[in-house]
Amino acid sequence: MKKYLVFTTLLLSSFSKVFSCGYSPYGEDVRYSLFLPEYFNYTDFTAFWYNASLFGFDYEYKNQYESNVNDWYNYVHKKVPIDDINECLNVYKLTDISRNSSNKFLKYLYANKLDNVIQYLIIAKKCEDVNNFEYDDPWERGETKRVDISPFLNKLQQIIEKEKSNYLKRKYAFITIRTAYYNGQQGLINALFQKHFAQGKKDYLYYWALYFNAFKNENASVDIANIMAYSPEKKYACYYYFHDQFNLQNALTNAKTKQEIANVYAYASVQRLEPNLDYLKEIYANSTKSRILDFLLLREINKMEDWIYTPYYTNYLPSLEFSTYWWNDNQGIVYSTEKLRERSEKDRLYARQVLDFVNAVDYSKIKDASLWKAAQIELLFMTRDFQTCLNKIDAFEKQYPNEKSISLIEKIKALCIISSQEVGKAIIKEEAKPIILKNLNDERFLFSIGRELEFRNNLPDAMALIAYGNNVNSLDYYSSYYMNKTVEWQGNRQKTSGNLKYFYEYFDYLDFVYSANELQIVINKLNSRMDDDFSKTIYSQLLKDKNHLTDLLGTKYIRENRLVLAERTFKSLGKKYWDDNYNSWERDNYDDYYTFDQNPFYDLKYTESFIPKREKFIVTKLSVTQHLIKYLKLANNPKTKNRDYYYFLVANCYLSMTQYGNSWMMRRFNSTSNFYDEDDDQSYIDEIEYRNGNLAQKYYHLAYETAKTDKFKALCLRMEDYAKENVMSGFKKLKTTYPDYFSDLSSCDNLEEYFKARR
Repeated sequence: MKKYLVFTTLLLSSFSKVFSCGYSPYGEDVRYSLFLPEYFNYTDFTAFWYNASLFGFDYEYKNQYESNVNDWYNYVHKKVPIDDINECLNVYKLTDISRNSSNKFLKYLYANKLDNVIQYLIIAKKCEDVNNFEYDDPWERGETKRVDISPFLNKLQQIIEKEKSNYLKRKYAFITIRTAYYNGQQGLINALFQKHFAQGKKDYLYYWALYFNAFKNENASVDIANIMAYSPEKKYACYYYFHDQFNLQNALTNAKTKQEIANVYAYASVQRLEPNLDYLKEIYANSTKSRILDFLLLREINKMEDWIYTPYYTNYLPSLEFSTYWWNDNQGIVYSTEKLRERSEKDRLYARQVLDFVNAVDYSKIKDASLWKAAQIELLFMTRDFQTCLNKIDAFEKQYPNEKSISLIEKIKALCIISSQEVGKAIIKEEAKPIILKNLNDERFLFSIGRELEFRNNLPDAMALIAYGNNVNSLDYYSSYYMNKTVEWQGNRQKTSGNLKYFYEYFDYLDFVYSANELQIVINKLNSRMDDDFSKTIYSQLLKDKNHLTDLLGTKYIRENRLVLAERTFKSLGKKYWDDNYNSWERDNYDDYYTFDQNPFYDLKYTESFIPKREKFIVTKLSVTQHLIKYLKLANNPKTKNRDYYYFLVANCYLSMTQYGNSWMMRRFNSTSNFYDEDDDQSYIDEIEYRNGNLAQKYYHLAYETAKTDKFKALCLRMEDYAKENVMSGFKKLKTTYPDYFSDLSSCDNLEEYFKARR
């Protein structure tokens, strides 16, 4: 018998299709969960954990032995190490069964002259050889053998009849059933089952035999439900092979006891994607002390976490979404934050119904009361009954101080403490701090705490926790950096949004979502005094990134065209920052192309040479901002002699700061040239300017209006058209107003001489 089982096709009987355009994370990448099955002892149900990975499973029986191994361990009165028994049964081949073996199980059998057991092991190994296929068959698929093995099966039946030990007789009967199954002899299987198992004790061997007997049996629904309930080794296989033919109503009709009714509902529940409270109630009504009921409650909690937390914390659809999450606006399938939140709130109402059920059960009759009480706490948090939740947590911590789930309960406690505060007044209270410090390696927990603070307008503490968590599992950027992130989220979704911005990093999130004024609050916090160890710890990543965040703040002021504040912010970084970063930028998270290699006032992209550099300076964000302020002041002053020249320089700079320019770094931390839909609100605050260059057009036109010669006026109109339409421009204004200059100015090759002759 193999120790592991492998699914290579879809386990779930139904699932929804994911519609997307471009990259869209889905499934386990976005599923949010706190109530992890790992906190509870349900590894034998691993295949049925709520999981969005639909493409295959690989399960091993870790740290446990199959029932057959334990059976033999008890047979030898535990006088042989169980590892040796397992090795003999599941690793050794027929040729390894020898008196000279070092295996302690075999040594025991030979020493005690248990020849009948040794003979059984030899026959069992021969059966394995007969049943062997060219490929591993851990799921005992049972393809018919081409070779006629009827003589071998006849011999096995003779051995069964001669065997005096009922213990070995049943084992012989089982390996004969298994061999007959592999060779398609269902009649023999049924006959052996009826004779040796149907009326006997219902131990593991009974359910193993029942599993093979269920094939070709059209009324096996109750049997397969019982197999799942009582056979750890066969529960995965009996679902995989029989769930399509399982009929709930037929099974209920044939169920003979209340326990069988409970088992039938349990079988129908293990992969049910929709709300399952009605079946949980039926199971409880028929069998209160049911381990599978406890597991199914755990699974239901995980489903609700996905439905509630995934959209709430990450703005993604639940990992296993239903059609109710989607609607059609005649432009395709779309969804919004508002719609997601509406659905999340409806699912909180369902959580209230489940909580009512959990509150009503008699815990003295429940098999795993600690799980139910932990579930009660999670449900109270889901339904936002924070004070009751905290009271239940105090009682749980006193009653179950040594449970593994205590760490889960503590996380919910910290979330309750944060979430119970009013918007605008939320802080990290003292009682939550030790829990946060204890779980600094749990990025998802830090993220959820951060989001709760963010939703309550405490942006500095929120970003501190999210930033710290972002780097918990980080590797070098160029070594699958993003693949090691465990949290992924989006900004608010608008109904008109298309491909939306998604985030792995707090910096990118601050960059895209928040205004300069909001980021200024974070910077102010970083500039304040932090004396306590807690603040120093959680703010460690933000403090490490302080210069880059200040750079981002100045960049946001540029986007908002608040140049004086941008200059002040950039200047606060000091000369060394710009000396070190104006060229290489030394940013681990950004590529080498993030560099100023041209002067935005005098050089144009795709133009070999343009304006003679009258004022040479090292190009940095600070120097560009300072010169932009300087040139604007000169251009706007009626007393300035060459106002047209300075307006032209200003226009060049604004053009260079668009997606088509050489200094896009003034507005962005990475460059993309995308089509911009003005109806799409999911964008940077200056997206229209970045894509369309409206300020460049404005100042080229002002240069045109203040120009003194037709030749320079023609150049200004040419550049105004270029700023509007870029490379593909037909220069309509130039051609209409100054046709004599159209030929000279229609190309961007070497405009330097033309500019010199503007007078």
